[in-house]
Amino acid sequence: MMLTDIDLAMAARGLFNPAQLLEFADLPFTDSRARRAGQLLREPGKAGMRLEMRLRRLPGEPDAAAMCSWTWRPGGFTYTVDAADGTRTGDVSWRQVSQLVDQRLTPVRYGALRQAVTAEADHRRSYFRGPAPFRSADAWRRYFYAPWARSAATFELRSRAAKDAILPAPRLQPPLF
Repeated sequence: MMLTDIDLAMAARGLFNPAQLLEFADLPFTDSRARRAGQLLREPGKAGMRLEMRLRRLPGEPDAAAMCSWTWRPGGFTYTVDAADGTRTGDVSWRQVSQLVDQRLTPVRYGALRQAVTAEADHRRSYFRGPAPFRSADAWRRYFYAPWARSAATFELRSRAAKDAILPAPRLQPPLF
């Protein structure tokens, strides 16, 4: 069976994390966007070059619990949905992904994504491993790690919300901004 429009939207949505989406949006659509997006599926994994990525759809999404896979191919990827009612598969080009991103990429959404991803990355760099300057491991947890982890979760939610504004969930929800 052929992919549906919802499958195409979910293929683009599942491919990127917020930082990767920002990097993709920063590039003009030439071969540079296609090259960088292709590297997402060809980055080294634990067992050499990874040419496939797999995720299971979440409850509330269309075809919940269906296994989805992205398999690299020149010029794009093959997206496969193993749903209860059968397998849908199709080739998706980087140009199609670029069009999906560009349709909803406004200056405000781009700015929110850039600000959220930058804040999350800066906060991640501020992490201090271990209780060395603290009097005990408990003090380190109480005065550094617990507040740092709460802030990290907040920054991650902000960057995911900014990504959702550009590549929304297939279930209709009101836009955040």
